[in-house]
Amino acid sequence: MVQQPELSDLVTLIQRLDRAEIDWDAENLADCLWLSRYMEGTTIATPQTRQRSSEQAAIAPPAMQHVDADETPAPPPDLGLYPPPLATSQPNTPQPAVSKGIPFQTPTAPALRKTLEIGRALRPLMRKVDSYTRMVLDEAATAEQTAEQQFCVTVVKPAQERWLEVALVIEESASSFLWQETLRDFKQVLERQGAFRSLVVWYLQTSPQGAVTLFAKRPTENTPQQPRSPKELIDPSGRRLILFASDCISPAWRSDSLYEHYLQPWSQHCPLAIVQMLPSHLWRRTVLSAALDTHFSAWTPGQPNHKLPFRAPPIGVESDAQKGLKLPVITLDPTSLAPWGRMVAGFGDGWATGVWFDEGWQSLSPPNPVTPAPALTAAQLVQRFDTTASVMAQRLARLMALVPLSLPIIYLLQETMLRDSTPLHLAEVFMSGLVQREEDALPVSEAQRPPSANKLYEFVPGVRELLSTSVAAATAETVLDRVSQYIGKRLGKSIYSFTALLMLEQELGALGGTELLQFARITRQTLQRMGGGYAALVEAIDQPIPPIPPVPYPFDPFAAYPPLAVLEFTTAQLVDRQFPVLQTQIVDVVTIVLDYETAATETVLDLQLFEFEVATLEQHREWAIHKQRQHRIGLLVEPLTARVELEMVLLPGGTFVMGSPEAEPERSDAESPQHTVSLESFLMGRYPVTQAQWRAVAAMPQINRSLEPDPSRFKGANRPVEQVSWYEAVEFCDRLSAHTENPYIKKEYRLPTEAEWEYACRAGTTTPFHFGETISTDLANYDGDSTYANGPQGKARKETTFVDHFGIANAFGLCDLHGNAWEWCQDHWHNGYEGAPIDGSACLSENEKASRALRGGSWVHTPRHCRSAFRYYNPPDNRYNYVGFRVVCSAP
Repeated sequence: MVQQPELSDLVTLIQRLDRAEIDWDAENLADCLWLSRYMEGTTIATPQTRQRSSEQAAIAPPAMQHVDADETPAPPPDLGLYPPPLATSQPNTPQPAVSKGIPFQTPTAPALRKTLEIGRALRPLMRKVDSYTRMVLDEAATAEQTAEQQFCVTVVKPAQERWLEVALVIEESASSFLWQETLRDFKQVLERQGAFRSLVVWYLQTSPQGAVTLFAKRPTENTPQQPRSPKELIDPSGRRLILFASDCISPAWRSDSLYEHYLQPWSQHCPLAIVQMLPSHLWRRTVLSAALDTHFSAWTPGQPNHKLPFRAPPIGVESDAQKGLKLPVITLDPTSLAPWGRMVAGFGDGWATGVWFDEGWQSLSPPNPVTPAPALTAAQLVQRFDTTASVMAQRLARLMALVPLSLPIIYLLQETMLRDSTPLHLAEVFMSGLVQREEDALPVSEAQRPPSANKLYEFVPGVRELLSTSVAAATAETVLDRVSQYIGKRLGKSIYSFTALLMLEQELGALGGTELLQFARITRQTLQRMGGGYAALVEAIDQPIPPIPPVPYPFDPFAAYPPLAVLEFTTAQLVDRQFPVLQTQIVDVVTIVLDYETAATETVLDLQLFEFEVATLEQHREWAIHKQRQHRIGLLVEPLTARVELEMVLLPGGTFVMGSPEAEPERSDAESPQHTVSLESFLMGRYPVTQAQWRAVAAMPQINRSLEPDPSRFKGANRPVEQVSWYEAVEFCDRLSAHTENPYIKKEYRLPTEAEWEYACRAGTTTPFHFGETISTDLANYDGDSTYANGPQGKARKETTFVDHFGIANAFGLCDLHGNAWEWCQDHWHNGYEGAPIDGSACLSENEKASRALRGGSWVHTPRHCRSAFRYYNPPDNRYNYVGFRVVCSAP
């Protein structure tokens, strides 16, 4: 009997499909699970596969270095379109400083623009033809034949299907890191166009020695693959379109293997086009310079390349020449794609720009050996670039000199400042000799970091200064302001100008050496080069801030905790009559601050006031929300460096009944038996841990494991952090405990136990929710398409919301306990409360790898899962975009 998948396994599968942007309905998902029962976990080599591997081995070169599928391939030191400089170095040339890079992920402007125009240019390829394999019933012919023959005669006809399928072959060479984002966007355009039956991406890896290898996926060191035969791309019917994305500068383009085993067979059977990634005025510096420029036309749809007639034959070449290699060359621009698309579709007026390689062109015009050029100074490099580059590339290079060389930031500049620029202009800058790689300059400790963090790019020393000095002050201000606003959104801070960014650098204090401050460092350098008032501004900001005198802690065990402020507020209970019964309670609140300085430098600031509301649902003729505005309270805030604080509410000790009664709707057996639990007073986070708090603690010294600074799917500094495992949540608590430790008392931060969490959530209530008998999407974030206990139907937001989005707390002043994100607890998962502790401690087992308990429900779950008593679980190493946590701390 086949074991049925558990709920957690199904949720994991759905999340992975969602990350892969695969939108399957329930029927497709069920088919996938059914098919998985009959699929083997490993592939066993058969004689046929071994024979094919031997055939591929004859074509493919020896083992090559694999490139990680998630990494951007790093360019070699000699990447460029100009001859490399001599090995001799000038004694007066300053050495580049080691940069720390920008490792965090950032939202960015699209690398490929004009996608709508590109889609329109591909419309001629959107046609349907008869299928070779699928047949459908011809209703009209069947009815006619049945009427004539006086008995049922079934007539079938070929089904209609899309005409072409696309094979996108991406050359993995030294310069492919420039095109990774652009080709990703182009792939999405092809997929969403609706003109093709299917789209398959292939990877053609080339080595500096000219070896060529074809892979169905980008191979990695962890998942190596066998090379594939180029014959797999040949469709005997001729209804496959091959797009070969390349810049035509790798050594493989001068090898016989690429032409004999790849380009020639493909062009004999299929329409093949080179998607040239460089602008046309740079083609003469590639291998295309060895071919003759020409134009092709076509009279029938989908003609293979060798049958394409010349629109205007090159001098000395016959118009119907079948020899040589004909290659249409297109760029990712609508003006280039439109005429080529009409030619492939067989329109009479369609034509395409291309090149023609004569037979044996390598022997007729052997490549000249590359002679190293003498080393050029920064001024000579800029002069050569201004002489040969396009005007748009020159403008882009000068804007790039004002910001770090990060591709997302450069895409942002193109989107906001130079909307007419394209990836071709970016390639001109990166391959002009103005930019160099800094990976080789890293010290050993830096070089041991993950490869994605080692791919650093910087202008050649002196180039940035020469380029930036020619930028007008007004333009420089605009660039710096927009990049500063961009960084502010990423950090969840209100940064409207570069001045605010420089002030942020001062406020970060101890974080001044991190990668993030590369932005501020370059801004300061730019302003200093601009001189005048800009340099004076930098000098004024650089004035040291007088240190705050340390406040010595007395030998008092309570000194580590700030004084508690008294919170007085009113709560409303659910009643049957028109007016609720009001009840006044007293709760203490304390704020524990994540200060990047030592505990000895903490000082007390003036109290700040804030207020919040408590709400309940009342049912008269229909459900209504009853809110009670609270009295203002004083909140103690200790000195901040990064404006990140963690608010902790002091919960009074007490006794409550844990679990749900048997009469509670939609309860589960895991919530039984009900039992009385007594707890001491403890501190609990007012909100779930936010992404800003997570980043602050992730920057603290490591205890047991590393923490990714930005793991969440739904970005926002004040959104709850998600996609963190139980182990990572424990590491967060350990770092926070070590950070707040002082010689007098140790504040131990940890995850709450299940008893502590349910006690805090109920806040003295016995109803399914602390709101009352039901719940509303006006009060919490959950799957509003479902209802609970005749409650109101709401909306499904399908993402997390900011903490305190609803402005509602329970009677203890805690927020977001129902929905938004599940919260990890200390306890191991148990199927019920048999033998559970009655003192509020965690219920643990000997198996440390057992699943851990979750509480509170989430944005993706129904209201049943959001009840105060509902229990759930996950393996401790799993990460989901609906699981977060909040912290607790023992009270003094």
